[in-house]
Formats: sequence, structure tokens, C-alpha cells
Amino acid sequence: MKTTVIYHSADYDGIFCREIARKFIPDANLIGWHFGDKPLKIPDGPIYVLDLPLDEPFGFKYKAGDKNGPQHPPGLVWIDHHKSSIESHPKSIPGYRIDGVAACRLAWQYLIRVFNGQKDGKMVLPEKEDYLARHVSEPLAVRLAGEYDVWDHRGDGDVEFQFGLDANSSLHLQTLLTQDAEIEGDVIAGHLVDEGGAAMRCYAKRDADTMRSRSFIVEFEGLKFLAITTARCNSLTFTAKDIRETGHDALMGFYYNGSKWIVSLYHAKHRTDLDLSKIAVKFGGGGDRGACGFQAEKLAFIP
Repeated sequence: MKTTVIYHSADYDGIFCREIARKFIPDANLIGWHFGDKPLKIPDGPIYVLDLPLDEPFGFKYKAGDKNGPQHPPGLVWIDHHKSSIESHPKSIPGYRIDGVAACRLAWQYLIRVFNGQKDGKMVLPEKEDYLARHVSEPLAVRLAGEYDVWDHRGDGDVEFQFGLDANSSLHLQTLLTQDAEIEGDVIAGHLVDEGGAAMRCYAKRDADTMRSRSFIVEFEGLKFLAITTARCNSLTFTAKDIRETGHDALMGFYYNGSKWIVSLYHAKHRTDLDLSKIAVKFGGGGDRGACGFQAEKLAFIP
């Protein structure tokens, strides 16, 4: 029976999950899903859910500690890294989850073992420390995309790689998924880093101008957020004013899509101790400690 792969369609972590699945399960049915999309019908046969909570794509909701909640679909493998989902979902679900390690890196390690004939119960998979120390074997593109997604910025190419990907939207991503003797993928990834660095400098100037003219402070859930109204932002958008002297605790981008508010929360550089995912979960969303979001019909700070 055909395998179905459901992946997060809105960022490169999820997109690389899709490409990794395509590499190791070439005949799989690939379905992209993003928060706010309509729930999916649970398919027959083997299912992989990558870089998403297990419940929301299928239209139900797990609650932390609820042992009598919905049963996960049979034949399922769930690979994810979002703290809010890991804490609310049953630990018995087959798959591979580590808070703080992007799903594409987890998916590569899991599926390469499946490809080599290992079974879920017999796999020896890397621990979180192995990823943080870069002791795992993986394509450079997977590491760069993964470290960027969890904001593990070490100044050696993850941010530039994102800009390089954006500037080469027609690139066949499968060419990046090679390693060891097949070095072509790592060479191409290196070129993307170089090209992305130039694009990044242009965007940084534009974002600095935007922050100086359009940003403001919002008090929300007991914190002060450096905020901007925009449909496209990430933590780098705020760089020019993301300094302690601005007087904020965290970062917020938000906009109205015609029916509800879409809100993204990010760590400020000087307040990485905060767990912003608790705020996102409170309002029905989720994500990581330092990069998360939610949707709402009303926002308390907007009259």
C-alpha cells in the first residue's frame, strides 16, 4: 500500500522534510499542510507526519496528560521538534522527536536507517548532543536548513543559506541531498551560502529602514514586544532595533488576513530565557520556545 507523507509546507524545514521523504520513499504521496488549512482525511496505509503536530492536520486536538484522548492512526511515524506538540502528544507514538533539533535533520537520520533496512524499535538514533556538536553525518544543506529553523546561528552560513534558497527558487532541491563521496550537493550548498550573503546585506538595509519607521512596543501577556505589522518577517527583520536599550522582552510580527490575526513570536537576542511557546499554546497555537505563533479573531492590544 502506498505511503503518505504529510509535511509542513510553509518553511524550508518542512520542504526539506518533503525532499528527504522523496529521496528515500520515491513513490510516496506527498501532501503539504500549513496551519489554517482544512483538516485532512486520515489516509490508508503507512503515514509519515513531518515537522507538524500530529493532531491538527487531522482535525483533532491532544491535551497534555490526557491518556484517554484520540488514538493516533495505525501505521504512523511522527517526526517533529516543536516543544508544544511534544509535550501535549502521547509519548508512545512511533517516530523520532527532539525539542531543539529541526525536523529535517531528524527525518534524514530516521529515513536513512529505514532505507538501510532498520526497524523503528531497533534503531540507534542520535541524541540531541550529537546534533549540537555536529557529530552526525548529513548533507550540508540539511544541517544549514535545520540550524536556521531552530535559531542555532553560529555565523557560518545558515542565515545566508536561507537567502540563497530564496534567490534560487527554481533549484532542484534533490541535488542538495548528497554527502560523503557524492559531494556535489555540499558544493552547491556552499555556493548558495556565498550568493545568499550578498542578498542578505541588501535585505538587512531594507529591514533596518522598516524597523526605524514602522516598529512599536506592544504590551502583551506581561511582556513588552518589539512589534511590526507585516505578513513576512522572521527574527532577523528586527535586527536593527533588537537591542536591550529598545526596552523590549521579545519580538512580534502580526497582520490581519481578512478573517483573523496571524501572530508570530520570536526571542529577542537578550532574552532567550523566555519560553514564548507557552503564550502561543495559550491562544491555540504552538511552536518552539523562541519561534512560535498563533491565530486569533481578536487581540487584546488592538481596540
